[in-house]
Amino acid sequence: MDRYFLTTAIYYINDKPHLGSVSETIAADFIARYQRKLGKQVLFSTGTDEHSQKVERTALAMGQPVEQYTATAAASWKALFDRLGISYSRFIRTTDADHMKVVQEMFQKLYDQGDIYKGSYDGWYCIRDEAFLLESDLVEGKCPHCGLEVQHVSEVNYFFRLSKYQDTLLAWYEQHPDFVQPPMRYNELVNVIKGGLHDVSVSRSTVKWGVPVPFDTEQTVYVWFDALINYATVAGYGTERFVTDWPADLHLIGKDITRFHGIIWPAMLMALNLPLPRRIFAHGFWNFEGEKMSKSLGNVVDPAALIENLSHLIGIDEPMAVDALRYYLCREGTYGLDVDFSSQRLLLRFNTDLANDLGNLLNRTLNMFAKFRPQIEGQPLEPKSALSQLFSTTLSTVSADYSNLQFSAGLEKTWMLVNVLNKMIEDDKPWALAKVGDAAGLATHLATLLTGLWYVANLVEPCMPTVSDRLLEAIRRPQVVWSDLAWRGPGSELPEASSTVLFPRIQPDQLEEFLAAQTARKTGTTTGATATPPPVAVVDSGLITIDDVAKVQLRIARILEGERVPETDKLVKLRVKVGDEERTIVAGIGKHYDPAALVGKQIVIVANLQPRKLKGIASQGMLLAASAGDEMALLTPMTVLPDGAEIH
Repeated sequence: MDRYFLTTAIYYINDKPHLGSVSETIAADFIARYQRKLGKQVLFSTGTDEHSQKVERTALAMGQPVEQYTATAAASWKALFDRLGISYSRFIRTTDADHMKVVQEMFQKLYDQGDIYKGSYDGWYCIRDEAFLLESDLVEGKCPHCGLEVQHVSEVNYFFRLSKYQDTLLAWYEQHPDFVQPPMRYNELVNVIKGGLHDVSVSRSTVKWGVPVPFDTEQTVYVWFDALINYATVAGYGTERFVTDWPADLHLIGKDITRFHGIIWPAMLMALNLPLPRRIFAHGFWNFEGEKMSKSLGNVVDPAALIENLSHLIGIDEPMAVDALRYYLCREGTYGLDVDFSSQRLLLRFNTDLANDLGNLLNRTLNMFAKFRPQIEGQPLEPKSALSQLFSTTLSTVSADYSNLQFSAGLEKTWMLVNVLNKMIEDDKPWALAKVGDAAGLATHLATLLTGLWYVANLVEPCMPTVSDRLLEAIRRPQVVWSDLAWRGPGSELPEASSTVLFPRIQPDQLEEFLAAQTARKTGTTTGATATPPPVAVVDSGLITIDDVAKVQLRIARILEGERVPETDKLVKLRVKVGDEERTIVAGIGKHYDPAALVGKQIVIVANLQPRKLKGIASQGMLLAASAGDEMALLTPMTVLPDGAEIH
């Protein structure tokens, strides 16, 4: 059996799980389940990064032994991943004994062959990101990644000869243009390598909570050197299994740690004479209004609370709520780019895609089988041959999308099949076939629905495993590898009618009840003596009154200047004229518009929005735009109006 090895990054132990870390792990689980659908034996790892100065300080601040603190924190991460249905092969901790042994073996080998040497470090260090920084890396004297203060560090430690592998790394990149994806990340790293690589510190003398350097008891291994090696530990470095399980087919990481994975890690492997991973994919961030989620901004979504809220709001059990969240995270946006989280989009996806489209299709199919079963007795249950090619071709194209980590595109094609089946019901009018006694036509229609749902249920399994299992249970068809999917009838075991609605549609009154509970929880009041509102998560109703509308001031603005915001994928900075006033607006339209080309155009803005800083720039309003799929259009007046004109 073919094997496939993929990894997530391992997560800082002193951070609580948030939507970003959860979405990476769900995406990796999607890939693992997809590869199993191809019949492959999958090794899939995730876990926690537990050594470092900041972990030691956090444990001390909490008055706990660091071993106790890390064990408790790791257990909470693992529990959440289990709750999310993550089908990992190993949850690795960097405090695991086998991992610490591998780290020491690799460190010793590199030292013995001269690729690690003793030296002195004098420069900047960010405790939050556990990163050594050059003076040129700093932004206004602060860490370029987290924006926090940095420390000046001067100490004797050990260095890895990264510079020695500069030319070899560059040659590797030129020979393997798909090594790092998306292409923008590949190009960034090539430019870094061409700009020159410096030897990097790989030990600390002032940090005691870490893997001891095997030949120097005064030093511990630098946390990033330690963490990167976890992938080799999972693959069984030093055992017979390593020959078959290494290299990794895919490292799935965030775009903020590409230099560690795309430069330092490959150079370490080259020095150890080990094969490099086949692919590194760096995904974007989940944002709020163009900004990365962060605790300091108060815009972090708690995935556990969100799942509980969905379950409470919709009236579904938690595994189904988990799948609803998984579907939204995988369907929304293009994987690899930044995506804005929206509770309204999440609920809209549930009502339209899941309740209206897929859930309605299943309910109609089961009800028709119950109603028309007597009329199709003895009839051959063979699906329409005309649809065979469509479903077969879609299976191939969805597989190609999933292989390229284009989850949204693959799910969109799957929903095209859902819509084909729903439309077929309207076109065939099975109730009319039953009325005229067309038993053969009715049997073919129902067999087509069952076969189509069999395909759909297997196609969505990587994204929604619980939904897939319940769909298949309802239609009495098996979970199979994709090569066993065939356009054939259901056999003798037919489904029964069910009163259970897989996806109950969210009603406005449910939203109002939910929001009332949210308000009660935030203010510390309750609506009754036994009221127990659900945990707080970001969910809003979308229902407003005319008074709410009256509060919003929409004005015409003319764009005077436009430029991209540095170090962002889609933010642009616009200077606009609103009547006699000039303002600055930051907007997330950079993937769709060249800001310089917008100069002179009139747009519609919300003029009385409270200013907010985006990437350190005060945005004094919000422009309006419409979007559909990957398309976006700015709202503009049909005729030229005076700058500042009010919209009523």
